[in-house]
Amino acid sequence: MEWLSAPLSFAKYVLTAFIMYGCFILIERLRPVEPHQPLSHLWFNLRWYVVYTLVSFALQAIGIGIVINLMQNWLGLPLINLPVPDTPWLYGLMALFYFLVTDFFYYWFHRWQHTTRLWEQHKFHHSEMSLNVTSTRRVHWLEDPLLLLFLGLPMGLLFQFNGLALGILTFIEILWLQFIHLNLRLNLGWLSPVITGPQYHRLHHSFQTEHLDKNFAAFFPLWDILFGTYYHPRRDEFPPTGLTTGETYNNLWEANLLPFRGWLGSQSVPEHK
Repeated sequence: MEWLSAPLSFAKYVLTAFIMYGCFILIERLRPVEPHQPLSHLWFNLRWYVVYTLVSFALQAIGIGIVINLMQNWLGLPLINLPVPDTPWLYGLMALFYFLVTDFFYYWFHRWQHTTRLWEQHKFHHSEMSLNVTSTRRVHWLEDPLLLLFLGLPMGLLFQFNGLALGILTFIEILWLQFIHLNLRLNLGWLSPVITGPQYHRLHHSFQTEHLDKNFAAFFPLWDILFGTYYHPRRDEFPPTGLTTGETYNNLWEANLLPFRGWLGSQSVPEHK
């Protein structure tokens, strides 16, 4: 029955994600920015998530984690050990440090996606005109190997991950990424320069000129503030989202081929935005 383990793991993973989406969709109904988003957009995102997860499982089967292990052993670097959560204050401090460092690398990867040819892969995510929790994984499946290179590799060379500690951190990261994509009219006020939220990230997805290439951070606006890309949300500022060019790419075949068509084209700079 071993041949059933992979399909069952895949089905469990997708089902868990859909349940989490369902819980957040209910939260979105409390105070939505856009009360009547097209159901067809949500349905496309759910179908795309299945495609994305299939490819992601395939990449994991290849063993991308082996790359990090080999690099750690070859370089022999002194790694930062994340403690098991039997000392809550120490674990909380280390978790905060972990997310700060993660966000530093993610900030630059995300910024490069907007300013280099990586935009051809990233613009599918920004084509979302109905930003909501299901938009979280509305990313091209090339995102996984790119994240391995620009984020997983440097983090793997800095930290020694305990299995339980890594599982907890990963779960928190998934929840937070879903939170910041919510279709929720939530203003964090004085906390806006301290921690990201749905309004902060909605501004990043806005196609209005003043919002372009702003608010790249996933967790802490600190990096946007330090590197000059911070846009402070005004109290009732919840702009529409999408590309300035208006494309949506809500077609599975078109979405899969999108970055390759862009890279094979004649453009040498990102088609903004």
